[in-house]
Amino acid sequence: PLRKRRILYILTMRFQFASILALLVAPTSQAFVPHQFPIRAAFLQQSTTARDATVTRLPDSAVEIEIEVPGAATKAAYDKVCTELSKTIHIPGFRKGSKIPPQVLEQRMSANGGRNALKVQAINELLGQLVESALKEESLDPIGQPSLKIPAEELADSYKPGEDLILPVKCDVWPEIQWDQSQGEKPYVGITGKYTRKPFDQVKLDKALNDLKERYATTEPVTDTTYALQMGDACNVNMVGYMATADGEKGEPLPNAASGDNVEVVLGPGRYMEGLVEGIVGATVGETRQVSVSFPDKLKDKTLAGKRAIFDVEIVQASTRTVPEVTDEFAA
Repeated sequence: PLRKRRILYILTMRFQFASILALLVAPTSQAFVPHQFPIRAAFLQQSTTARDATVTRLPDSAVEIEIEVPGAATKAAYDKVCTELSKTIHIPGFRKGSKIPPQVLEQRMSANGGRNALKVQAINELLGQLVESALKEESLDPIGQPSLKIPAEELADSYKPGEDLILPVKCDVWPEIQWDQSQGEKPYVGITGKYTRKPFDQVKLDKALNDLKERYATTEPVTDTTYALQMGDACNVNMVGYMATADGEKGEPLPNAASGDNVEVVLGPGRYMEGLVEGIVGATVGETRQVSVSFPDKLKDKTLAGKRAIFDVEIVQASTRTVPEVTDEFAA
């Protein structure tokens, strides 16, 4: 019917706009998935100015940028990573929070399967700090997220704090269009084109509608302290994470990025690390649960990829969620 097609058209356009907006404002990290240790930008204020950046144009509207990082920046990044890790890791012979020599930290991380983990994190931090300014200096407008042409794990083999480093970065950019003005008329006037409409995909439409409804879901705090959380609910939790030992016990503390206070968790499948939601379902406000989780195998942080961890999760607040129905009022 015409009315239903109108609703679907409005919802589709609304979803496309929301998707584009989400790409523009979305954070670079995912909830509870620590792609990298938290390092604040302040420590590089005086040392992350790249000496030079060489830009090479590639086919298909892409560029390759070689950023020369001065030794002062490589040392500052590495020192900061070591300082942050020293605050959370426990090593016999050192007090928690005391300054631990980098060699000792590297040995401990290597023993846990994280070879060159500190150097990898320092490289990722330098990348995040320098790429944006390098692109601006070259007047390049990026599309998507720039990435290292050589994996950080390989660069870490030659990374020496205090020595210069070359970061090879690849990035898609907007294409350059040169208009032919020889005719004295705008060259795109009168241009025609054609396209082939793709077959209707009900599965994609259903997913788009579901994502849109989830985006506009509302919550209502639960005052009953005996209420047991269910799938579809939301809650605020305090989380403290630990690496799991071979026998399933708590090991070393996880980086601060994997923990947090008053973190909102929506209880639904496939949203977070495997096991987190399932371990919270049935809990009540004030209850603390020990939840076992598995990090994704494809996690960028190779020190955590595929590993198991244990979280102490305290339920601070519980809320029910209401997902709107697809109606004329919702589409308006």
